[in-house]
Amino acid sequence: MEKLEYIIEDSTIAEVLGVQNFTNEESAVLELVKNAYDAQAKRVTIVIAGDSMIIHDDGIGMDRQKILEAWMHVGKSDKEYLVGERKEQRVLAGSKGVGRFAIARLGARAQVYSKMAGRRPILWTTDWNTNTLEECQEEYEQGTKIKIEALRDNWTAARVRNLRHFLSRTYNDDSMEIFVEYKGEIQEVKRYFKEFRLGIHCVSVIRLAYHEKTQTLECLIESDEFKEQVNRFCPDMNLKEQKIVLDMAEELTGLRAEIAEGADEEEWRALLAEVGDFTAELYFSLKNPSSTDAEKFFYKHRMLEERYDMGVILYRNAFSISSHDGEKDWLEFGKRSRKSPVAASHPTGAWRVRENQMAGRVMIDKRRNSSLSDLMNRQGLVENDVYKLFVAIIIAGIGCFERYRQSIIRSIARKNGTLTEKKPKMVAEIIKSPSNLSGLSSKETEQFVSELVRITEENKENQKRINETENKYQYDIRLLNVLATSGLKATSIAHEMHNDRNSIDQNIDYIIKALKKYGLWEVLSDQENRRYIYRDIPALLDKNRRINRKIITFMDVMLSETEKKQFEPEDIDIYRLLTEIKNVWERDYSWINIQLKIEEGFVYRSAQDVFRVIFDNLILNSIQQNDEENILEIQIVIEQKGKYLHALYRDAGKGLPPKFKLDPMRILEVHETSRTDGHGIGMWMVNNTITNTGGEIKEINGLEGFHIEFMLGGKV
Repeated sequence: MEKLEYIIEDSTIAEVLGVQNFTNEESAVLELVKNAYDAQAKRVTIVIAGDSMIIHDDGIGMDRQKILEAWMHVGKSDKEYLVGERKEQRVLAGSKGVGRFAIARLGARAQVYSKMAGRRPILWTTDWNTNTLEECQEEYEQGTKIKIEALRDNWTAARVRNLRHFLSRTYNDDSMEIFVEYKGEIQEVKRYFKEFRLGIHCVSVIRLAYHEKTQTLECLIESDEFKEQVNRFCPDMNLKEQKIVLDMAEELTGLRAEIAEGADEEEWRALLAEVGDFTAELYFSLKNPSSTDAEKFFYKHRMLEERYDMGVILYRNAFSISSHDGEKDWLEFGKRSRKSPVAASHPTGAWRVRENQMAGRVMIDKRRNSSLSDLMNRQGLVENDVYKLFVAIIIAGIGCFERYRQSIIRSIARKNGTLTEKKPKMVAEIIKSPSNLSGLSSKETEQFVSELVRITEENKENQKRINETENKYQYDIRLLNVLATSGLKATSIAHEMHNDRNSIDQNIDYIIKALKKYGLWEVLSDQENRRYIYRDIPALLDKNRRINRKIITFMDVMLSETEKKQFEPEDIDIYRLLTEIKNVWERDYSWINIQLKIEEGFVYRSAQDVFRVIFDNLILNSIQQNDEENILEIQIVIEQKGKYLHALYRDAGKGLPPKFKLDPMRILEVHETSRTDGHGIGMWMVNNTITNTGGEIKEINGLEGFHIEFMLGGKV
């Protein structure tokens, strides 16, 4: 047997692993800066002059043996995890053994001078066709100097400035200083994310800490966004700090099928453990809030002196992942906000942070988060199941902040109302008598101009309100269109099946009669023939009977609840309507018992669909959250209080899933569900329907059974 080895031309390696491997010149420079960091350098200087670039560090350097055994061995890396003395230890940035080919991306020729302590300095030279190595006669200080010539890029002042900005956000450590020299001017590269200050860099910070052992996410929110006056609108809320702990196995149950298709509970928890511990510090601020919004929502800081706006950066120890350096929206804020474009003041929609409102850093570790692996070119991460779960955990933490902030904004919008506007008296007078314009005094002219400015601002604000209203209804319509389309399809099928209704209902009885007539029923009913489930004919027929009843129920519901009269305002006998709803559900689900506490003959003007949407969804949720092992007791209490209907719905079941028990109002948000196959729209429709009548949900409790209390208005 003959052993073969690949032979690859040096120029090919340089082209594939260097020129084509790095997406831009900045990422190639970063790779060489990382090499200096791994060499324990305390200072690295990048000098750009004419058609050459020099990268000089004061690290441990290389000798002849190191060049031959490591530098010239493609794909070999002797880098482990930690290097250096205990007080100055660093987590090594490199691992692939191809970073040196970043030189080829930058230039066509290179010379590498290097010296280790107590060794002779060496010089490695290449034009990517021929490589030479020799000892230097001249003495050099310890470290490595890489001189790159015939640069592939035109390094202008703007390009050098971009390099400094790139390095400032991709470097996240203090143990090595980085300097860039261009045309005789030396500038230090400062870390972009330093010690932040609320009101200077952002208005809120979200600190996340994920623990793989407990599979929990700690979310600590610190905020200085609102003025003290807001306390009177939110007396039960801490406007400065909020701490939430999420059980991620429970929190992300609804995403399990999407992230890890086919995974059972044990596999799901193993995947959560594989993510590893990590932390994040995210900074929120509005980019350019209008003066009207700042006044209306009591913003404490309108313009920030040093606002963080570099996006969210993913750091592995001292350096960022290249494609996650803040330029790319890798957390998909844009996609999330497009799906839910409503303003934070929207009464029922879920507000999402925009891409330009969030910056920050997510910190992972080379060892703890080893499953978050680099692509071969180190320009990104492999987007496997662990990566998807990692992103989902971060988004869950951001969701805590979104709900916290939106609850404050909603309280302000609900209780503060619109600002009192002064009528433009001077403008009104000039409109009546335009000739008076020429006779205005300087003070009157000033007042006239002031009113015009205010009118202009009000027009802008009105346009903004119109746009928000349009977004609100576009958002609602999109969600309801999905359900309506499914409903139309189901209704069509129900119409087609209606003629077969009697057959569906009676076929099982006909089959049993036929089997008895032919003398087969007693044989099939014998216990010996019923030992195996798949041979137990009576049980299979009985199961089919139950399924057929559900199909008939489905047809009856689809054909009755889409009638036009359901949507017309009328004087409704509330007791009679709720009794009809109760009877239908108790007929279809024998294990539920609904008690009504409503005065007989009680009439209220509304539309039937309002009550059906609310109570059908509430009853359906109770059924889905419980099982048939015990009778489920449900109570509905309705009475009139002033112009509102006061309603109380409760069941004696299991209560809310763990993820909602501490924050029960969260179930009202769209797409919030604890079931893998759930859509999370039912309770949103309940809330949306109640809100659209002019009412509101007062309380939800899910600790012992489920309890919801709400007021229903008369708008239809």
